[in-house]
Amino acid sequence: MSTVGQGGPNFVQNAILGPLEDKRFATINRIATAIGRIDARPVGLDALAPCTVS
Repeated sequence: MSTVGQGGPNFVQNAILGPLEDKRFATINRIATAIGRIDARPVGLDALAPCTVS
C-alpha cells in the first residue's frame, strides 16, 4: 500500500497553509482591533497572514 500523492497536488495548501493563513488573519485582525481602540488602527497587516513552505 502506498500513501504517496494521496492528498493531491494541493494537499499542503488546502490542509495546512490555507487554515493556517485563516488563523493568522484572525489573530492579526484581533491585534489591529485592540490597537485601534487606543490609537489609529494599523493598515497593511493583512499582508503578513499568508504562509509558504520552503
